[in-house]
Amino acid sequence: MAPVDLLLVASGGLLAGLVGALMGVGGGIVAVPFLNLVVGVPIHSAAAAGLISTLSVSCGAAGRYLRRGGLVDIHTALHLEVSAAAGGLFGGIAVGWLRGPVVQILFAVTLVYACVHIVRSALRPGGGSTPGAVSPARTLVAFGLCLAAGVLSGLLGIGGGIVVVPVLHLVLGLPFKSATATSNFMMGLTAVPALCGFVSRGDLDLFTAAPLAAGVLLGASIGARIMPRVKTPVLKMGFALLLAAAAFEMARKGIGTW
Repeated sequence: MAPVDLLLVASGGLLAGLVGALMGVGGGIVAVPFLNLVVGVPIHSAAAAGLISTLSVSCGAAGRYLRRGGLVDIHTALHLEVSAAAGGLFGGIAVGWLRGPVVQILFAVTLVYACVHIVRSALRPGGGSTPGAVSPARTLVAFGLCLAAGVLSGLLGIGGGIVVVPVLHLVLGLPFKSATATSNFMMGLTAVPALCGFVSRGDLDLFTAAPLAAGVLLGASIGARIMPRVKTPVLKMGFALLLAAAAFEMARKGIGTW
């Protein structure tokens, strides 16, 4: 990869890390379409690098959240991570059975969902269930949805935070910033088993993943520093527009190469 490309990948990682830390969605939701659409990395390799970016976001942001104290609900995270990690392992293996255009179209659908979720959270930032005792039914729903988030993480190379943050906030009643911080902590744990399938197939390109991870670590550290002080509705709406554009382009490219 040429030096200019290394700088481009690192810049994309910086953006991915910043967004991932601020919103708890994992860096892959930005890194994968950036690598595939802007840099031209094949979708399976982009997804593998996306998991590296998710792991980097978790290392760069969750550590700071843990040191600050009070934001990460470790008890909830470790319980839900059992199902999320199992889903991640399955998704990382199963994606090898899918053709590139199928993965691109699935990613486009996921981006649309993420866009809708982010717009709704921007318009209703205080929404959520009432904190307190959580019923067994809600806990079971949370486990099932985190399993699905893990599968999504493994299939597409994203952190799964677009599912996990709503689960923590709306189903289990965590405050939004606590849900974001807890999701960041969980995503690193989910990315490790999800990576196993990509590594075994040789999809992980370290020359792409290394500069991406460096940019992500810096962006995640910055995002974690400013997250407690930033008002995010405008940021969320801008990010939602970016996701919508990426979804359109990813779908167009996937359908065009079917």
